[in-house]
Amino acid sequence: MSDLENLLTRRSNVIAELAAMHSAASGGKPSYSIDGQEVDHVAYRKSLYEELAQLNQQIAILQGPCEGQSLGVT
Repeated sequence: MSDLENLLTRRSNVIAELAAMHSAASGGKPSYSIDGQEVDHVAYRKSLYEELAQLNQQIAILQGPCEGQSLGVT
């Protein structure tokens, strides 16, 4: 598997995890503490968004420059 394929796979996994977190009826799980163990869903979700941004940058670099066309209608 190439570096690009690995990055695309990881990006898909991160997106799926974020979607699963947001599909809860309450709009996501809150952070909480049980018996001295902290579960910080807010920070985890933030870290996933940061990872997603980094993955998008790395994917864009590996895909190289691209050309686009746009058509304007007046």
